[in-house]
Amino acid sequence: MGFEKSTRIRNRALLALALACLASFPARGEDLAQVYAMSRDSDPKYKAGRYEFEAVGFVEPQAMAALLPTVTLEASNTDTRQRIISSANAVFGAGLSQYPTRNMTLTLTQPIFKLAAWRGYEQAQTKVKQAAANFGAVEQDLMLRAATAYLNVLAARDALGFAEAERDAIKRQLDLVQQRFSSGLVARVGLFDAKARFALKDADVVGARNDLDDKLQALREMTGKLVVNLKPLRDDIPLEQPVPADIDKWTESALQQNLALLARRHTVEIAQQEVSRQRAGHAPVIDLVATQNGKVTGGSLFGGGSNVETTDVMFRLTVPIYSGGATSALTEEAARRYQASLEEQERDARQVERQTRAAYQGVTGGTVRVKALAEGVVSSLSARELKLEGYKSGLETILQVLDAERDLYAAKRDSARARYDYLLNRLRLKQAVGTLSEEDLLDMNKLMQ
Repeated sequence: MGFEKSTRIRNRALLALALACLASFPARGEDLAQVYAMSRDSDPKYKAGRYEFEAVGFVEPQAMAALLPTVTLEASNTDTRQRIISSANAVFGAGLSQYPTRNMTLTLTQPIFKLAAWRGYEQAQTKVKQAAANFGAVEQDLMLRAATAYLNVLAARDALGFAEAERDAIKRQLDLVQQRFSSGLVARVGLFDAKARFALKDADVVGARNDLDDKLQALREMTGKLVVNLKPLRDDIPLEQPVPADIDKWTESALQQNLALLARRHTVEIAQQEVSRQRAGHAPVIDLVATQNGKVTGGSLFGGGSNVETTDVMFRLTVPIYSGGATSALTEEAARRYQASLEEQERDARQVERQTRAAYQGVTGGTVRVKALAEGVVSSLSARELKLEGYKSGLETILQVLDAERDLYAAKRDSARARYDYLLNRLRLKQAVGTLSEEDLLDMNKLMQ
């Protein structure tokens, strides 16, 4: 526990030092493209998805193996020791005999008709398609998570900066109030209001610093290292509306192209194929079996040895008649799982439709929100200046000035957050319709300064 505690303290100290250096000496820093590249190399969720995709690639040759010939070689070496106690058969010898026997059998079995194996092969092909769709969804998820983590750090850094600026502004007002209180120009209640507001904002700064640390750690989970210095977003980001400007067309495209939903459709197909595969357990099986046997015996009951080679070729028909009801039970189980997969597909389709509509509205409404909040910052700044001038003239109270400070920095936080949300909703909309790509991240990366 002591080591872990000291490690946490050291990490926080290093983070504080890095943040201080960042504030004093702005560096070039990592951009979104670099963070995404680090995430591709280090993110455990993405790497697990990639390995899972590679593993499923071996399912098809496994299923094909059930349709291809199998060749087995069996060899044995036997030493026989035989003592004839008595015998009424004059052919038999007498006394003790001992001889070796070497046996070798080569067997080739080629399935001619094996319906369950063919159904299994078709199912394996679908599993490969499902894995490809799943991995595509994993790649898109990594892109969105990398952008989200990156912008969350920027938002938390903005929030910390605004909280510190507001605290400093309140401190200046508190100093002014204390001076005026000492001169008898301000009532005691005004001084208490300013002190209380300063204490609360000082606590907000601590909370904002902790939130920034948490967001940096969330980014570290993906990149594998602590990335503190990130390039900020430019002020002049383009505000573009979705094309086409029709929410129904976007939802229709999402229902057709969403990769997670495509993987779910393959899941339904696999479940349906499983019903056919289990039902095929009732079908007969025809195999071609060829056997080459060689047997060398150094002796026998009748005396003397032998060297015999035997070749057998046969068609073997196996008809399942009764298996205790196992085949029927497995078929019914698969049928119920198929019905369950249909319901899960419907659930996912509704979810994709909802997410697409939310992302579309987030983009269309985001353009309006970004512009409105930017204007709100200007208005709040003017209101703060007027309140401050009014307080100096005795027309306003210190509480009104402090409220104006609070409203100003709240407007700045909301304005910055709205820009990040707008960009993320653009990515979410493209992810919903299955078109999100690295090019979209590179386009967003151009908006970093």
